[in-house]
Amino acid sequence: MQVYKNSQELIDQIKESYHKFIDEYEGISDDVADERIDQVDKTPREMLSYQVGWINMILSWEKAEAGGAKITTPTPGYKWDQMRQLYHDFNIKYGSDGIENEKAELGSVVAELIAWIEDMSHDELFTPGERKWATTKAMWPVAKWIRINAVSPFNNYSRQVRKWKNFNLRDKKPVNS
Repeated sequence: MQVYKNSQELIDQIKESYHKFIDEYEGISDDVADERIDQVDKTPREMLSYQVGWINMILSWEKAEAGGAKITTPTPGYKWDQMRQLYHDFNIKYGSDGIENEKAELGSVVAELIAWIEDMSHDELFTPGERKWATTKAMWPVAKWIRINAVSPFNNYSRQVRKWKNFNLRDKKPVNS
């Protein structure tokens, strides 16, 4: 597991992995973004929705705790063993306005995530138990939650989108008008 010396290292990793991921969407349009292939378990739109959903969820936990609200993880109406349904609902919520809008939404939540990290102290980010929502049996620091739900999926999904494009778009030629 990656260990960061400071918040700037984490921010740099988020930016790098986000850009690798989002750059893979070059050439993917709405008319193909939902096409499934056997070699990749999610469609490009589903991968975008997953990222927008998870980052929004982490930010919502932080906002709820800052406002004194009781936090339900992963989110109200879902238990940790209901992730498949949650991901389906992410697709409905975030994936229905078109891939360009979803890419813009992801850019916006990544910027919000980075701004939040910039405002956190070293202890808030790297010491377990600093946030109620991050206090579980595993006792992960907030930085690990961010790594697991933003950086790691960006890295994994950038490879998956590339693989999807290689299998799905290689034989499709643009139509000449």
